[in-house]
Amino acid sequence: MTNLDYLYDKAAAANFFGKNHFVDRKLHFKILERATVLPHKSVYVNGRWTFGLGGLVDSNGEFVKESFVYYGTGGAYTPTEVRCSPASVVYLGLFFPVWGHCITDHIRRLWFLQSDAFKRYFKDCPLVYAPWNNGATFRPIELQENFRRLFELLEVDFDRLQPITQPTQFENVILPDESFFLEGETRFFTDEYRETIERVKSFALKNQTPSPKKIYFFYGRWQIGEERLADYFRSKGYEIFLPENLSLDEQLNVLINAQSFASTLGSCAHNSVFLRDGMEVIVVPRAADKISETSGYQQAIGQLCNLNVTYIDSSLSIFAPDYHGPYCYVLSRQLKEFFGDTFDGYSDDDLKIFAQYLKDSLDCGLAISSDAEIYYGETLREVLTALKRRPDLAASYGVKLS
Repeated sequence: MTNLDYLYDKAAAANFFGKNHFVDRKLHFKILERATVLPHKSVYVNGRWTFGLGGLVDSNGEFVKESFVYYGTGGAYTPTEVRCSPASVVYLGLFFPVWGHCITDHIRRLWFLQSDAFKRYFKDCPLVYAPWNNGATFRPIELQENFRRLFELLEVDFDRLQPITQPTQFENVILPDESFFLEGETRFFTDEYRETIERVKSFALKNQTPSPKKIYFFYGRWQIGEERLADYFRSKGYEIFLPENLSLDEQLNVLINAQSFASTLGSCAHNSVFLRDGMEVIVVPRAADKISETSGYQQAIGQLCNLNVTYIDSSLSIFAPDYHGPYCYVLSRQLKEFFGDTFDGYSDDDLKIFAQYLKDSLDCGLAISSDAEIYYGETLREVLTALKRRPDLAASYGVKLS
């Protein structure tokens, strides 16, 4: 069940919900003769890094669209040199070192390693992948212990994986179908993806120890005001966790015991895939007009686990952000109504958070989103009116309000 009653504009958001994300599809695999694995190549466009180029190209040099993080990204490029290998390999895709992708995109081909075809014909083939290449922005996937542990729980020896860091043509590349994928503008999952997740949850159930029933996963990066948001959830009985401070086993134990899970929309919220079926999930979008950016993932996860998901707008992210933000959170009327609290207007703490957000966004050269007035209308007017009554506060952050 999905509840949109606590969004600023329920009607506008409704267009992104109500789809069936499960597809009953028999998965297969392709054998690509003399295909080339192109390592990831960063591309900088309009002041930001994009997903870049790379993936598989076939013997005719045509890009294999299924070979990147998800459909619509990646692409062929002309390498200066290609090494040749007589090996037959299983290609698992590009590994983008962000946890939300690890538990969705990067395990979407692992079903094949449990298949009769793999065990009968390909079990001795090397497992290869293309690592994300973007300088020091992200910690390499090979060094992330939780990702290695995830593969271990799925009975994959991470040390068998071979990163392809220079263009390499193999005699044969076995490319399994995706069990979690993007088609058009909708993300879908299959029974194979459900089975992959269930294997991880089965481990957690067998090894669970007592932990809190109400949990909030804190993201923190590129977000202004989330500390106060987390404090509010703490006042409602939620224990706050920074997932990166937990081992995967500890994360799984916390999640498998939880009856109510809360987080901001994005990688942290995707952890709800490891909740027991039917549990409560509260998702706070990072921006009211950006609910579609990652909700495709979150919608699919909600259906996969039959979760009771409530989306609650409590942001004031009125600027068109760069790739990561910043995003701004206040304690909104909608959030307090959900918990049955009286809303007495926006406090000085909310105004300070918003003023800091205005300063940081303007300092970054960001522009106000063209949809800000549509999505934030009444809320934005209330906050700006309150801030204008506090010129001393606005001035302390170097913010001028006309």
